[in-house]
Amino acid sequence: MFTYNLNISAANLLKSVHFLTQCALFPTTASNQHYNSLTLSSAPTKPKDAGSAYTLTLSPDAAPNTLTNTRASTETHSSGGFIAGWLGVIDYPNDQPVINKSFSYFSFTILIDTENDTCTAQSLTGLNSSELTSISDELNNAIELSSITTQAVKPRTWTHRWNKAQYNKAFNRVKSYLASGDTYQINLAMPFVCHDDLTNASPYALLTKFNGRHACYIKRNNRTIFSVSPERLIHINGQDLTTSPIKGTAPRSNNLSIDRQNAADLTASIKNQAENLMIVDLLRNDLSIHALPHSVKVEKLYELESHHNVHHLVSTISAKLKPDTILTDAIRDIFPGGSITGAPKKRAMEIIKELEAQPRGAYCGSFGYIDDRGICDFNILIRTIEAKKEGAVCWGGGGIVIDSELESEYQEIFNKVQQILDTPL
Repeated sequence: MFTYNLNISAANLLKSVHFLTQCALFPTTASNQHYNSLTLSSAPTKPKDAGSAYTLTLSPDAAPNTLTNTRASTETHSSGGFIAGWLGVIDYPNDQPVINKSFSYFSFTILIDTENDTCTAQSLTGLNSSELTSISDELNNAIELSSITTQAVKPRTWTHRWNKAQYNKAFNRVKSYLASGDTYQINLAMPFVCHDDLTNASPYALLTKFNGRHACYIKRNNRTIFSVSPERLIHINGQDLTTSPIKGTAPRSNNLSIDRQNAADLTASIKNQAENLMIVDLLRNDLSIHALPHSVKVEKLYELESHHNVHHLVSTISAKLKPDTILTDAIRDIFPGGSITGAPKKRAMEIIKELEAQPRGAYCGSFGYIDDRGICDFNILIRTIEAKKEGAVCWGGGGIVIDSELESEYQEIFNKVQQILDTPL
């Protein structure tokens, strides 16, 4: 790997990324909860010596020159972050199993080290002086624009598409499907909309307020995505594959005694454990499609994770990939995540499509990358704002099972997203 000190302040760049034309900002590893180290990928370029191949297609009939031919390696890399390769967003599908989104190829990244206030360009193939000058100029221009531009950072007005009666109607329909045996769990969500243009808003306030392990900020020509997601869909490094579904939520409290009790009640909740276990079983099945026999293991079950706004129960499942597995096959066959559909997945998705107010778009889809070394990491786009010129949307939802109660499920939506909606952008 080639590295180059850019002599640019990490703090200044993080506050200026929204002035870049296109970028992707995300933690280099899942352990960086407080963004001590982030990776910034500047405007996408074509791969060196790769002709005009610009897209990654995650579909069974993909063209042979795309990254669908990339196979899993037996080599495990200790440096698990992104350096160069393909990255992008896969929208939640309206139907299963269609997944067909274009990714962009990024030939370098910028490692933003906020602890040391440094920025370092990284490349697997090397960068010449002209390329380094171009990168530095682009980043310095963004910083300069940030210093001379006054942008209104303010709370936004968000309205939910469903009133309480409409949510009640959808909730009761879900309960009737559960009672009839159509499904065991359905993740029902509702959108909140804002009519402001947030495509050029700064992600800084959101990223510094929340400790989403799998957060990201994506700015492209047609939309901007702000996500403080705590959930991983899939990680592949060598033959090691992991997924970490979230199921089970309790609110945080400023009162330490109440906060501890909320966490204790969540970990002891038979209902929340049952919801979590349903999804663990679903994902064990999804991973087994491309796993070596007897390699699928539940590493952690019902582990408590505390975030800025809520406590969660998180489980971790691991597996060993079969030799020569095509990486995009493994991603396709776990997507979308079972925690945001329900179980069984196919029927739950049909009911979601029938009942929800509008298509989910990026929400409950996935942002991720396939690094040129074969490392993959994809999140689940929950706690996410998707912004376009005409307005923005942020969804909140939760898993409903047969003993779910309307009031608590409705309140859980606000527990998850209200602080995000209240954060000035």
